[in-house]
Amino acid sequence: MGQITMNLKELNLFKRKYFDLSKQRYQGYIIHDPGTTREHRKLVTEVCEWAHDNGLIYFTRVYLSTGKIVDVVIPELVRPFIEIRASEEKKEKLYLDEYIDLIQFVDVSDPYKLQ
Repeated sequence: MGQITMNLKELNLFKRKYFDLSKQRYQGYIIHDPGTTREHRKLVTEVCEWAHDNGLIYFTRVYLSTGKIVDVVIPELVRPFIEIRASEEKKEKLYLDEYIDLIQFVDVSDPYKLQ
């Protein structure tokens, strides 16, 4: 991989479609929710490092246009919205149902199954 395949126009269209544009999001910065566990923050960081190492664009703690928040967004993935779950959080986040085809859940115990 190692090369960004999404051009600027495609990225902007993606952001307009899904992001809450009133909230500032910085590409390539890791922002953690202060209420998460150390384990959760570590995995968010690892996912972002994986994206960086593979030349992919990523955003963290993204406010969607629906008002919901996603841990990591990697627009170039087939399922670009990534939610990190601790082992005790096995339930799906039902509030993200409208994006069920675009979201993937990554468990802290089994992190490397990104699509």
